[in-house]
Amino acid sequence: MNTAKEVYDKIFKLLNKHKDVIAFDVESLELQSKLHLFGLRLKEDYGLNIDPKQVNSLNYIRVGDFMAIGWFGASYNRMISWSDDGRQPENELLLNISFPTGAFIFGEDYSSKLFQSFFYELKAFDPKYVDTVNKNLYFSMANAKEIFDNFDSILAKYRDQYNAEAKQRRIDKIKKELQSLGVDNIDNP
Repeated sequence: MNTAKEVYDKIFKLLNKHKDVIAFDVESLELQSKLHLFGLRLKEDYGLNIDPKQVNSLNYIRVGDFMAIGWFGASYNRMISWSDDGRQPENELLLNISFPTGAFIFGEDYSSKLFQSFFYELKAFDPKYVDTVNKNLYFSMANAKEIFDNFDSILAKYRDQYNAEAKQRRIDKIKKELQSLGVDNIDNP
C-alpha cells in the first residue's frame, strides 16, 4: 500500500502543479486513488480477501448479499438499531453481516431452527456488537478476517443442509399424497 500511496502522491503533485493546462478532472482521479488505497488497506492491513479496485465508497461498501463494510457511529449517522447490550459504535469501521429476512435466506420453508444454528455459528466468530432482533452481527476490523474469509463456506454448508431437508420434506409430502390416493406400499407399488 505504501508504494501505491507514494505513486499517487507523485502523480497528484504533478497534476495539481499543472492543473490549469490539463484536461483531467483531478478531483475525480483523487477520489479513485483514495478508493483504491482504502481497498488496499482492507486487503493488506485487515487481511480481507477483497479486490481493492472494486471498492466504490469510503463510507459503506456492499460485499455480496449479506455483508457490508462501513463506518458506524454518530458522525456517520449509522447506528445499531437494537444492540443486544445497548452499546453503540463510536465512529468505527465495522464488517456488518445482516439477514433482514431471517430464515428465508435458505428458502420459503422458513427453517428457523436451521437459521438459529447458522446464526450461532457466525456469532462464535466473536462480533463486537450484536443485534439479535434484526439478525445483524458487527465485527471489528481487527476480528473481521476470519469470518469474512469463511462466510461463503459456512453459508454453503447450511444451504446444502436446507436443500437436503427440503428434498426430504417434498418426498414425505408426495408419499402422503400417494397414500391418500390409495397407494399402500410406496416403496414397492
